[in-house]
Amino acid sequence: MYHYSICTIADEVIFQKQCRALETHLPHLVKDELLEDVDGSLTQRYWLDGKTITVHNSNYIDAIYVDSEVELEPYFRDKSREKKPLAE
Repeated sequence: MYHYSICTIADEVIFQKQCRALETHLPHLVKDELLEDVDGSLTQRYWLDGKTITVHNSNYIDAIYVDSEVELEPYFRDKSREKKPLAE
């Protein structure tokens, strides 16, 4: 399981931006239901090739984080920063 800390405060705007980022960068991502806890915390579930990805906006621990069965960093690497061969 991979764990990604996104923000050290619960914030619905940042939560929505994180969800959109996943939806934009991960091909074949399937959005599941949005869950709301009694304290107003939100959890958005996704599926990618049979594996789960969840985005949490937790009011209880005051943070936004992602738990994933898939490593997500390769989907967000800045392609412009990759090494390019020198001109010959």
